[in-house]
Amino acid sequence: MPIYDYSCRACSHTFEALVLGGKSPKACPECKSDELERLMSLPAVRSESTKEKMLRGARARDRAQAKDMAHEQRKYELSHDD
Repeated sequence: MPIYDYSCRACSHTFEALVLGGKSPKACPECKSDELERLMSLPAVRSESTKEKMLRGARARDRAQAKDMAHEQRKYELSHDD
């Protein structure tokens, strides 16, 4: 499905739009102006190194969330231990 980036010339708002059948969006979602410019989109490049980097980031995020959840659970248990 083709998703394109657009910029509104009137308010400078940038947004993405799903374009079906070659039709472009009719108006800016912010100011409703029809002065839209389709922007050049960069392709997403995936390689083994970017995959590893994304996985390391996800694991670090998951560890941080687990630590926060354990901390909040411990605080809850201590405050309701009466």
